[in-house]
Formats: sequence, C-alpha cells, structure tokens
Amino acid sequence: MREEIRTWAGEHKRYLAAAVLVTAALTGEFLLFRYGILKIIRYEVLMIGLWAIAWIDGKEKRIPNRILAVLTGIRAILLLLEGIAYWEYAMTILISAAGGALVGGGIFLLCYFLARGGMGAGDVKLLAVTGFYMGLGIIFTDIFLSILIAALYSGLLLIRKKIKMKEEISFAPFVLAGTVLTMRSESVV
Repeated sequence: MREEIRTWAGEHKRYLAAAVLVTAALTGEFLLFRYGILKIIRYEVLMIGLWAIAWIDGKEKRIPNRILAVLTGIRAILLLLEGIAYWEYAMTILISAAGGALVGGGIFLLCYFLARGGMGAGDVKLLAVTGFYMGLGIIFTDIFLSILIAALYSGLLLIRKKIKMKEEISFAPFVLAGTVLTMRSESVV
C-alpha cells in the first residue's frame, strides 16, 4: 500500500503541490482572521475530502460514496463538538448545517431529475455533504460559484471544439474551486 501511494504521489506531484499550497494558504488566512479551531478543522477536513473527490471524479467520472460517508461522519462529530463548545448557539449551528445539506442536495436533486443524465447522483450527494459543512448561510454562494466556473470552463471547451454540446464533464473539480473561493471570500468579507 505504501508503495502504491508513493508511486501515485510521484506521478501526480503538481496536483499534490496545488492541494498542499491552496490548503496551506487557506489555513493561514483562517488563522489570520481568527477563525475558531473547530471551524478551521471543519474546513480543512472538507478541503482534503474535496481534493480527493475532485481527483477521482476528474479521472474516473465517479464520486466515491466511501469518502462522502467518512466526510459526513466527521462532520457529525464536529457538529457535536461545536454544539458543546458553543452550546448557546447549538441549535443555530445544527439548523445551518442541516439546512445547508438540504439546500445543496435539494437543488442538485432537482437538477438530477430535470437534466436526465446530465447530472449524476454522486454530484447530488457531494453538494449535500458540502452544504452540511458550509452551512445554510453560504451554500448558495458555493453553488453559484461552482456552476459559474463549470459553465465558463465548458464554454471555453466548446469554443475550442474540445467537447461537444451533449458531452459530460466532471463536476467535482468545480465544486472544489467554488468551495475554495467561497471560503476565501468568507474570510475576507
């Protein structure tokens, strides 16, 4: 197993370097803006999961349920810890997390049924988990930015005739990009 990881890491140095650089920069920004330790951990866990999911979806056009399940379990534990640490806001934190999951998953569930194959069930679950982490207050920004970046990228590929109109693209890399931009804008605003 170690040899497989070492081989994979050697073959994908640029991807790993980008993941480490962006995650480290965001961590520095979170510390600079004095985020709470639980929020930093929550965002870092989400980032690590999204980097892995984006990589797999980009290569294999699938989103692994195991990673989504692990992310959901970790978020549930962090939610419990946040409720204990900020007990006076526990219900607000819970409603925000549940609302983010419902909105993120709900919007993409609607797209899943309307798009007739253009959106996968993994994308629905991915946005539900992302909403669970990000919360109701900023999941709309995350969704908007993810869709905008995907549309711009797809438009560019269409103009350059790299893809055809009905061709599918992996969406998880755009969720990663939208989430990074959302986290960044949240800390600056």
